[in-house]
Amino acid sequence: MQAFVVDHHYRRKGIGQKLLEAIEYWAVEQGASVIALNSGHREERNASHQFYRQQGFEGKSTGFIKQLK
Repeated sequence: MQAFVVDHHYRRKGIGQKLLEAIEYWAVEQGASVIALNSGHREERNASHQFYRQQGFEGKSTGFIKQLK
């Protein structure tokens, strides 16, 4: 899953949860057994990470970046 974002004006209204429920339902119908998403490891993403954990996701990946000159 990429670019899962709810506009900040509409957050904390259950929209993200409903969208994830619909995505999970669709994924199961397609025969998927796992849903994966990427989310940046930045402080401003902490609330999103908490939301994902509340929805049953667990952190599994570590990303790496190298700045080039």
